[in-house]
Amino acid sequence: MEFLRYALLGIGTGAVYALLAQGVVLVYRGSGLLNFAQGAMAMVGAYAYYEIAGKHGGSPYLGLVVALVVCAALGAAIHLVVLRPMRRSSSLSRVIATLGIVSVLQSSAFLVFGHDPLQVPNLLPSRPVHITDSLVIGENYIWIFAIGAVLTALMWSVYRHTAFGRATTAVAENEISAAALGHSPDVIASVNWAVGSALAGLAGVLIAPIIFLEPTSLVLLVIPAMTAALVGQFSSFPVTFGVALLLGIASSEIQRYVSQPGWANAAPFIVVVLLLAARGSSLPLRSFVLDRLPAAGSGRVRPVPLLVGVVAVMWLLAISSPDWAVAATTTAAVAIIALSIVVITGYTGQLSLAQSIIAGVAALVAAKFAPHMPFLLALLLAALVTGAIGAAFSLSALRVRGTTLAIATLGLGGAVSSVLLLNPSYTGGIAGITVPVPSLFGWDIDPLAHGNRYAMVTFGALVLLATATANLRRGVTGRRLLAVRSNERAAAALGVSNGYVKMYAFTVGAVIAAVGGILIAFQQSSVEVSQTPTFTVFSGIFLVSVVVAGGVGSVGGALIGALLVSGGLVSQLLNGWSSVNDYLPLIGGVTLVLVLIFGPDGLFETNRRLLVAALSGVTARFARSGAARVAPGDGGRSAPVRVTPLGLQVEDMSVSFGGVQAVRGVSLTVRPGEIHGLIGPNGAGKTTLVDAITGFVRASGSCRVGDRELSRASARRRAQAGMARSFQSLELFSDLTVAENVAVATEGSQWWRWLTDLVWPGRLRLTPVATEALRQFNLLGHVDAKPGSISFGQRKTVAIARSVAAAPSVLLLDEPAAGLDDREADELAELIRHLAKNWGIAILLIEHKIDMIMSLSDRVTVLDRGAVLTSGAPDEVRTHPEVLDAYLGVAHDLAH
Repeated sequence: MEFLRYALLGIGTGAVYALLAQGVVLVYRGSGLLNFAQGAMAMVGAYAYYEIAGKHGGSPYLGLVVALVVCAALGAAIHLVVLRPMRRSSSLSRVIATLGIVSVLQSSAFLVFGHDPLQVPNLLPSRPVHITDSLVIGENYIWIFAIGAVLTALMWSVYRHTAFGRATTAVAENEISAAALGHSPDVIASVNWAVGSALAGLAGVLIAPIIFLEPTSLVLLVIPAMTAALVGQFSSFPVTFGVALLLGIASSEIQRYVSQPGWANAAPFIVVVLLLAARGSSLPLRSFVLDRLPAAGSGRVRPVPLLVGVVAVMWLLAISSPDWAVAATTTAAVAIIALSIVVITGYTGQLSLAQSIIAGVAALVAAKFAPHMPFLLALLLAALVTGAIGAAFSLSALRVRGTTLAIATLGLGGAVSSVLLLNPSYTGGIAGITVPVPSLFGWDIDPLAHGNRYAMVTFGALVLLATATANLRRGVTGRRLLAVRSNERAAAALGVSNGYVKMYAFTVGAVIAAVGGILIAFQQSSVEVSQTPTFTVFSGIFLVSVVVAGGVGSVGGALIGALLVSGGLVSQLLNGWSSVNDYLPLIGGVTLVLVLIFGPDGLFETNRRLLVAALSGVTARFARSGAARVAPGDGGRSAPVRVTPLGLQVEDMSVSFGGVQAVRGVSLTVRPGEIHGLIGPNGAGKTTLVDAITGFVRASGSCRVGDRELSRASARRRAQAGMARSFQSLELFSDLTVAENVAVATEGSQWWRWLTDLVWPGRLRLTPVATEALRQFNLLGHVDAKPGSISFGQRKTVAIARSVAAAPSVLLLDEPAAGLDDREADELAELIRHLAKNWGIAILLIEHKIDMIMSLSDRVTVLDRGAVLTSGAPDEVRTHPEVLDAYLGVAHDLAH
């Protein structure tokens, strides 16, 4: 009976989760955006209700109406004022904008209503209801469940059977087509934002009387809401409702039967993250939308200015007052944590919202070690332990990505916080864990007695880690991180292990965050992780916000972001303003939103470009990437390149998507030095076949390069076996120069570079084959340019040069001449012929330019509806009756 009672209580809580989650679904269906501010909207609704029904004693029903109207208006305003101007930005940037909105709304609530919990009058009757003699629950829980169920049924009906619901679905699937049919995407998105925000306000009004009104707890309701919506694939109202109920029930039951605190919140979300990982894929599908993150810096370090700056700052710290020393320590330590976000998000493109929690875990581990060993050893060991935790967090990134990963890391961070950082049995409660006075090699750096020394040590750690982060960007490892960030599919096709790269980034990021967290916590004689504002889930969200505002792709962006954190140098500079620490999160959130609208690369990069433009006549070299230096040679011909002569053999290959068979029993052979053309009408399965051969989709049948069977090998293993490919959409690494793009294909998996690049990245050195590829494609004059600054035709040749830079035995080219004029196509055809005849590469060529295929190919295979229609010499295929029938309108071209 006790089990049933807690299940019923959990249903009430789950219904509140469901209201929030249904709002998330509405916003996503209406605008294609995940709204991380949904919990903050619940907070706004709860405070609006409190203002009417609590503070001024008005009618609870009037308070409800006001709360719903305020939330609906605010939701529509967020879409129109913030997100509509960002409509050409990536979805990830717009999601980060909602994190800025969270900061703005929560900090505003603190400023207006203070930090103390408030008691809110109940809207619903709360008298006990006796289901049986021993089973009693509050009536309000029954009402909450009924409201959630009715609204779920109503939304399901409206969005399934009404014109507005169909229009919303049309806009979500194809905004341009929907607009052509007369539907306004802005109107539809605004209405869905308004309704979704009103649902959040209703949830806040219903839950606030139960848990008391306090900004942080309501904001964090977004975690279960996002989790439920995610399992419901942001589309199904019934599934989302059911998952939300299960989350509520699970939390309630665990709270009753598990004595360890925190597991009631943690366990359900850990299970959901595992389910998401199981449902995900190691590589994104061809249809996966690539997000453009803020630009990554070059990582260039200028030793002389750095040395002068370090000496000057150390001198200032040595003579500063205790208050300034504390402020400098806080800013430097937070900047270190911010560097971890640069590595994970700025370099690798993985949005982690848990770095502050990871820093808190490191502080807790170091506090346990500190009484038994020197401070430096405790710090290093704790950092290593935390690195292992970061590697564990990275497992969520192996099969999910983008905003889904943000939800996963937010949920995992909340789970770790509940189980470890808020558990008094581990943290020592309010008293914390007493630690010895820190010292370095006998030098007393007691933060209380010698704050200047401690500040100097913290700043020194920042300089070392910032230099290591910049070094990482310039090395082999940094190029691989940025390759994965730009395009996981293209990186895998070049032999890069996406999984290892992500795990490395999360591990290094965790180690860096650990150092910052330990230095923050050890400022006091006792480490109080549960009482330290830096180590909260909200701090993790806010820190990502300010680092993105500063410029998440560069070390300078981390430094700027750290200045916006409470308790640091800006707080000390404005210490005459008593509320400065409450206003800084508001300033940070507003800054983030403005930066994302007007300067999406961040304050550091925007101002650097302005400075370079202003001083271009004197310091034009500052704008150079500093990455590649490739000698163009004397213009003579180099020694010819010959690859290992291995052919490609495909036997009975089939690919199915659900019940649709896209490729059916295809067999073909490509010999060394041969060009094998692959043609067929649109939808014939040509690109799907290339995806299957190169390991990007699951397929049956056999695939061999030489004598090596690769049917079960990953895309990376196939690339390492001598297989390379190009893509229809180029899929170049936009943040890397031409030389760096090519270098990614040639830099093997030298494991020691994971470590040495942090200290000594060296200069980019292309192999002779890569240099010859650049020469053959006339790209030596563009090695320092990024793909976005060269012509489309040149980008096409970069894509092919990158594929052949590692001298593959087999090359698969997917419509390389698409978009080129006749002259460019003819030049490309000559290069392809040269690669086959002079380099000895076995080439499988897909191309819609039939005359190009027929003139280049030694053999041609025709696909139709996924199956081989015919295969043979170009002259035989050209006149084949079934081929002419399949092509219809282009029969004339085939015959001539």
